[in-house]
Amino acid sequence: MSWKDILKAHCGTEKMGKPCNCEECVNKKLTPKQSKHLDGNNDGKISREDFDLLNKKEKNLMKDIKKKILSTNTKKGGALAMKDLKHIASKKDLDKAIAELIEEGVLHHHKHGDLYTHEPKKGSKRRGPFTA
Repeated sequence: MSWKDILKAHCGTEKMGKPCNCEECVNKKLTPKQSKHLDGNNDGKISREDFDLLNKKEKNLMKDIKKKILSTNTKKGGALAMKDLKHIASKKDLDKAIAELIEEGVLHHHKHGDLYTHEPKKGSKRRGPFTA
């Protein structure tokens, strides 16, 4: 048995630039912080119900962000820039919510980058997800 075979049989292959596939590494337990975050119903077990709860929370968060974007749009008179939305949520969540609103046809892009809720005039082009 060569030294490479011995290393492959147990942890240490990651030092050779390859992921380790030993049982010890594959069946690692979650850290307490990870377990606490994933255990949505606090029953001490991570189950399908926990992931359903996490998905529900994320959907509710997206609904709230979308409502805030649209209410801010109304307050600003129908046109928004990214600077007007930074206080609502993180950039990642904002980009996701804006992309969903554009896909639903609720928001549109102006050729100069602003977001607006009314239908684009003929000749103006709709662009992809908003990026600042």
